[in-house]
Amino acid sequence: MLEAWEGASPIGLPDLPEVFFEEMRRHFRLDGSGRLLVLWCGAGVFLPLAESFESILIADPEPDRLAEARRDATRMGIRNVIPLEGGAELLHPRMGRFRLVIVQDAFLRRDRMRRLSFLAKMTEPEGGAVIAEVHRCSPLTDWQKVALEVLRQLEERLPVEKTIPCRPVEPLGHSPFRQVNLFIHRWTQRRTIDQTVKGILAASCPFSKKRSAEEALRHALRKAYSSNILEERLRLTAVFAK
Repeated sequence: MLEAWEGASPIGLPDLPEVFFEEMRRHFRLDGSGRLLVLWCGAGVFLPLAESFESILIADPEPDRLAEARRDATRMGIRNVIPLEGGAELLHPRMGRFRLVIVQDAFLRRDRMRRLSFLAKMTEPEGGAVIAEVHRCSPLTDWQKVALEVLRQLEERLPVEKTIPCRPVEPLGHSPFRQVNLFIHRWTQRRTIDQTVKGILAASCPFSKKRSAEEALRHALRKAYSSNILEERLRLTAVFAK
């Protein structure tokens, strides 16, 4: 995990920009019909798309994140969400047809062409798939170095979960899709210290150990920074396939 964050991965689970949701609605002409399947680490971040579909299935390999997504859906008054615990094994035609399938690129690293073929079979004729990933596009900032140092110390005492390495989105090559478009967006994510800590823990720490890690991270960041706002420069790369 720490090696990935020292590389190109965001420090923790990032939020996604509204312009990404808007572009998906426009590109795929989402009108409130059909089903959505999302396979993403922190899949609850796609809850804002719920009103664009009859139902949405959000899949995440981490049960604690799914529980958080359920709570968020209840708080937002969203009733058409079905949480699923699982990973790339869910990308199979037996799941039925979807208007749109959104997949984090990391889940396609193994057996890529076969899973792309499954994706094509899972989408309705007027629908498609989005394959995306978020990267950090600047060197580690001082606050990120502080957070990583805390996590290094915790890693010696607490079981910190392994995260999926964040690599550039691979081109689809000879994919089964007729049309492929690239969407890239760069932005500065601004979060409070509490929001930052929540994002880091959602990506890295089992629920039973989060309190100890939360206190250590919050104390270190508040001690190092008088400002409550932390910034991270990010880049989202997405392939829109039909």
